[in-house]
Amino acid sequence: MARGAKRSGRGEQLREIEAVGRLARRLFPRAARLRVERVREGVSTRVYRVRRDDAVFYLRVLPEEGASFAPEARVHRLLRDRDVKVPEVVYFEHRHEAIGRSVMVTTEIPGGSIGRRGVERDLAGILAEAGRDLAIVNGIGVEGFGWIVRDGSEVGRLTAEQPTYRAAFLEPFEEDVALLAAGVLEPGEVAVLRALVARDNPRLAVARGALAHGDFDATHIYQQDGRYSGIIDFGEIRGADRHYDLGHFLLHDGQTLPRRVLPLLLAGYAGVAPLPADHERRIRCAALLIGIGRLARLARKRPADFRAQPYYAWLRGKVRELLA
Repeated sequence: MARGAKRSGRGEQLREIEAVGRLARRLFPRAARLRVERVREGVSTRVYRVRRDDAVFYLRVLPEEGASFAPEARVHRLLRDRDVKVPEVVYFEHRHEAIGRSVMVTTEIPGGSIGRRGVERDLAGILAEAGRDLAIVNGIGVEGFGWIVRDGSEVGRLTAEQPTYRAAFLEPFEEDVALLAAGVLEPGEVAVLRALVARDNPRLAVARGALAHGDFDATHIYQQDGRYSGIIDFGEIRGADRHYDLGHFLLHDGQTLPRRVLPLLLAGYAGVAPLPADHERRIRCAALLIGIGRLARLARKRPADFRAQPYYAWLRGKVRELLA
């Protein structure tokens, strides 16, 4: 199943909002005060904030017909069983009849994102705890690589779409480099990228998939009053290698915080999962694979003006830096 939100017509959006309100009232029948509002930050899912008296919940709707929150709900349960600070799933439905999509309701992670609100104290401690939790996330095995399969209503073992790391990541990377060679990347950069994959194939020949958050950066790490409170948004989960999330973090390190903080995250991560001697190179390789993929996706999605997008400027600069 290819990931990506599908646009809805105005009428469908209004029907969904009404159905979400009815579902919220059914889930919380004793609430003295109940308010439902759309949250605009959702990318991979449509998100509604449900305020029940003095508690807050998030109701999410998958945009793809036939897709299910079942594997994501299982990931939340697995992580909470391991004492990882992620939201608790309080309701899940494979396909809600009135909405016509899969829905899931979770508790709130208190506080706010360190990438959006900033932190006045103990940033090192917050990131170390987040690193420890991330290492536990990446320690969960996945059968295969790429997007997690979301087609079933029940999940035993987490399964990804592709059987090999090459099929999921390296073959698309080679296609992306070929696309970007026509006007985005310099010839020398193309040569370095192709040589990197050829030279680092032993590092990239991953035999067993590891669970990846898929979109891990500072905006998904939460704190409250200077204390780490958890990680949010597992809408981009996939099977990858253990360095994928660290590479994604490196690619966006410094984008929303005033300084780069990957070493602080690694300090906590290494306390749970010792890093190999060549971990810096592995993380840079992962960051490059992700960065090239993001650049290519922009070029395909908005061929007329992708260079004018702010995210393009960030990605292009990071790719140059990583190649250097």
